[in-house]
Amino acid sequence: MIVYTYQYNIASRKRKTIGFRTEEELADVVNKIVNDSDSDTDNISEFSSSEESESESANESDNESNISLPGPSGRQIDVTPNTGFSKKDRQPRIRPFIGNLGVQFAVESEADVMSYFDHHIPPEFTEIVVDQTIFYAQQQIAKMFRPVTKYARSEEWKPITVIKMKKFFGLIFVTDIVRKPKLEFYWSRKGIFQTPVFQQTISRNRFKLIQRYLHFNDNNAAGTDEELL
Repeated sequence: MIVYTYQYNIASRKRKTIGFRTEEELADVVNKIVNDSDSDTDNISEFSSSEESESESANESDNESNISLPGPSGRQIDVTPNTGFSKKDRQPRIRPFIGNLGVQFAVESEADVMSYFDHHIPPEFTEIVVDQTIFYAQQQIAKMFRPVTKYARSEEWKPITVIKMKKFFGLIFVTDIVRKPKLEFYWSRKGIFQTPVFQQTISRNRFKLIQRYLHFNDNNAAGTDEELL
């Protein structure tokens, strides 16, 4: 039945390309194909049997490729040798936190905000960031093509101080607390977006310049990837 349907479809396609005048002509073509198709059916049966054998061998190889390993609860878990992935999701073991919560350093009872800031970001680290940011900015500005237009933001660059860098870090912390879709919105004067502390602390262009040149080390003194291997 499958062979007959297949042959009928062939005859139908021929009819579209060649064209039959009557249905009788189409029937004659189909009968001729059916009478001459004994060898074709043998080939189709051989082809289907070969497909079945290939699928069976593939299933056997899949079963052989999977091995069982003892899980954390003593159950056997099927894993693939090549990847080690398990077919079943397992709940990861999360070790309990045994440390002490809260502030771990002593501060004076009347300590100001900067005292807490210096405990989290030591002044020595801030000085390194300031020096490397200034150095990196000088390197990048020196590489620019000349002449630079007067509207180029890099022409507004001025060396940053430690105090200004601390203010920059402080505003970065605020952006994690007060979320806005764009950085520019922090300097917006519209009531729905306004965050006055940004305008009162640093200008938007100055902030973005520091953000562009912010650096923590000297690229020339950094090792290559080969040295890390």
